[in-house]
Parts: sequence; structure tokens; C-alpha cells
Amino acid sequence: MLDKNKLIVFFVFFISFTFICEINRVFSSDKEILKFKDSIKLLKEKKFPEAISSLKTISDDNNVKAQHMLSQILYSGNITTQDFEKSYYWANIAKLGGYKKSEKIVELLNDLLDENQKITINKSIKTFLEKKAMEYNKLAIIQIAKWHLTLSEEIDYQNSYKWYNVAVAIGIKTAVNKRDEIINELSPEQIIDAQKSSGEIFEKLTKKGG
Repeated sequence: MLDKNKLIVFFVFFISFTFICEINRVFSSDKEILKFKDSIKLLKEKKFPEAISSLKTISDDNNVKAQHMLSQILYSGNITTQDFEKSYYWANIAKLGGYKKSEKIVELLNDLLDENQKITINKSIKTFLEKKAMEYNKLAIIQIAKWHLTLSEEIDYQNSYKWYNVAVAIGIKTAVNKRDEIINELSPEQIIDAQKSSGEIFEKLTKKGG
């Protein structure tokens, strides 16, 4: 069997290698790339608390790659203690952001957390995404629309439509099909209510000068 130190070295190498291979493909801004390179450097130097703190900061900026990596670290428990609740939290946010590699961790954790725990965490995810969406984070607008279809206790077509409607209005054209698909699930009254809410959100976002 591998001893603890060898396991940690392998884990750090694996995460660093995966990170370096994808970093230029996943992220577009120089600022994001530099932040990630700093995190990788800290991991290689075995400055694990600092590396985790750096990844947490980037995750809070709604960066799905960082969120996925952080969820991996919290799930594996090789360089910090295992924390399945936080791993589930970040993995789901990354998954909502279209990061497919997070699906595996979510699947594993679905069997390790009970329904009440997941409901509580999912509500925290909603709070996080709504806050980021109102900060004009375009990805979060799509994520919160998806949240109402996938992580809400009951599928909420009205609120999902509301956010997809906002997404299209701010220029996310890939949201058009989903918006138009969901509208078929709503009554005329629900459509009008959702559109009013969309308009209010859109007005607030445009005032921010996004």
C-alpha cells in the first residue's frame, strides 16, 4: 500500500497536472489564470491551507473549475479533512455551471448525505447563486435557472423561466430554447407574473451597467 506521504504527492501531482492541462482552455481572463497558477504553486509547495484558501476565493467568484477542484479536495480528504457537505455544495454549483466532471462527485455524495442535509445545502446554493446573479454574473443567471429545475424540492418552472428570460435579455442567446421550452409548462397567469419579475430583475441589472 502507498503510505500517506506518497498518496499526498500523487494527489497533488494529479490535480496539478489536470489543472495545467485545462487552465488555458477553460478560462479566458489573465487574472483568473494567474490566480490558478498561484493555487497550483501553493499545492506543489505543499502549502495546503493557503492553496485551499486560494481556491475558495476563486470559487466564491463563481469559477466552476475552482469549484470542482475544491470539491475534489474536500471529498478525498488527502490534504485536509473530508467535508462531504461542502464538497456536495461546490460540486453542485460547478455542475450547474456545466462542468460535467463534477457529476461524478455529486453522484457519490448523493448516497452519503441524507435528504434533509441535501435540502439544506441546496438552499445555500440557491442563496449563493441569487447573490451572484444580482451582481451581473452571467453564469450564475443560468445556474439559478437550472437550480429551479434540478435542486429545488419541487420543480419550479415559473422561477426557472424568470431567470432564463433574464438570461436571454442580457445577451445569453443559448438560453432561448430553454426559455421557450419552459413557457409551455406555465399558465397564462404564471407567464405574466414571471415576466414582470424578469423585467424588474433586468432593470436592476442594467442599472449596474453590466
